[in-house]
Amino acid sequence: MKQHFNTKTIVITGLLLALEIIFQLIGNYLQIGPANINLSLVPVVIAGFIGGPISAAILGFFNGIMALLSPSTIGFFMPMSPVGTVIVCLLKCTVAGVVSSLVYHGFKKLAKGKLSLIPAHIGTPIAAALVPIINTGLFILGSFIFFRDWIFADGRDALGAWGFVLLGVVGWNFLIELGSTVVLSTITNEILLTREAIQR
Repeated sequence: MKQHFNTKTIVITGLLLALEIIFQLIGNYLQIGPANINLSLVPVVIAGFIGGPISAAILGFFNGIMALLSPSTIGFFMPMSPVGTVIVCLLKCTVAGVVSSLVYHGFKKLAKGKLSLIPAHIGTPIAAALVPIINTGLFILGSFIFFRDWIFADGRDALGAWGFVLLGVVGWNFLIELGSTVVLSTITNEILLTREAIQR
């Protein structure tokens, strides 16, 4: 049973990794106004739901590698701080995937308790939302740690720097990323749960 579980998890992780790469490539060309539609976080969320924190960490790490290899990262962030760029890119989505998976499976355990009043499916959108929130939050934190010279350029004060990062850098991309990740991850997970219930 343990061998079967491990094999199944490896296969699922591999398939989701391939999907993540495809979504990353598609996201480079899908835009709403000036904002790119990043769908590559959806496989990270689903990996955490199905395969657990390790599977989510693997997909999050590869998401970071793809971000690290993007032309904008190499051309803009890397010259400012190579070490900081690597740390931020590889850490932000990896941590986001692990936390999301732990929260989702925590909700599932609570929902199975006899005295629990928590609906079984409430953890899905909450956990899905955590991936873009943590991913973007760690990017902002990393920017203030490693890219301070760029953020505080032209004499920006602290308030102006926060506004520059939140509006100028994160902007609409985060809201679109958040909405698409939550909606697509929730729909996909509900379909998988329904299929699993029918098979039983």
